[in-house]
Amino acid sequence: MQDGGIGTHRHSLPGSTDSSAPGWQDHSMSFPAHWNDDDATDHQVHWYDERTAIIRQALRTNFEGPFIYLLLGTERALLLDTGTGHADLRAVVDKLLAGRDLELVVAHTHGHGDHIGGDSQFDTVVGTAPEDVAAYFGITAWPEQIVQFDLGERVLDVIPIPGHHTADVALYDRTTRLLLTGDSLYPGRLYVTDWAAFRASIARLAGFVAAGNPVEHVLGAHIEMTDQPGIDFEMGADQHPGEHELELAPAVLAELAEVLVEAGPVPRRIVRDPFIVFPK
Repeated sequence: MQDGGIGTHRHSLPGSTDSSAPGWQDHSMSFPAHWNDDDATDHQVHWYDERTAIIRQALRTNFEGPFIYLLLGTERALLLDTGTGHADLRAVVDKLLAGRDLELVVAHTHGHGDHIGGDSQFDTVVGTAPEDVAAYFGITAWPEQIVQFDLGERVLDVIPIPGHHTADVALYDRTTRLLLTGDSLYPGRLYVTDWAAFRASIARLAGFVAAGNPVEHVLGAHIEMTDQPGIDFEMGADQHPGEHELELAPAVLAELAEVLVEAGPVPRRIVRDPFIVFPK
């Protein structure tokens, strides 16, 4: 069910906090050479480091192939998005959290169906309207205010960035210096429903980074670009041979902000090597 309250499901299986516990691996802040779409699994799980799991829902379960993030602190774990609902995400998350006494918070980058489809698999989730998101995270001036959310020895900055959806947020992880941007920036088609809001949000996000918040990688929620500059896969493609890498350099955010300034107030399609801006 959805509501504006806290994700109250708590994993209380016994276990230590060292890297030998179930589901923990050390990948030293790396990415896989490619994201598989193995017929034997509905989700590919990659540990970026010992507290950051990147989950990719298989394209064969749904062409969106969304990316889902599980961030672990010492007190709680944040699951960011739940995918399309065409696969058993709950079983994956339970396995990854086995042996951890962590409260599970389920929230979203935004409220579109391919990011909230698995919500019913979880006991409680943060709502997807702007007022729900603002109430849960303590944002009193949406969308200008940036607030902090502490997972326990791991602080995230919650940054409202409406424009693709009314309740878009980006999350900046101070520990890994990862910037999670949902559908607002990823290697693919950036669908913009509110042009003015999107331009303002991307400018604000780029300003946050420029103000002294260093970013190692920008990670979005899909891959729709091929490894050929400016070329995307066909809409609805459920196979991605020659797929662009997930991770984007922080310079791509600056590039997006710049081209939106150059575009001005009238919506228009913009093609760049790692993304395509699509007004709707």
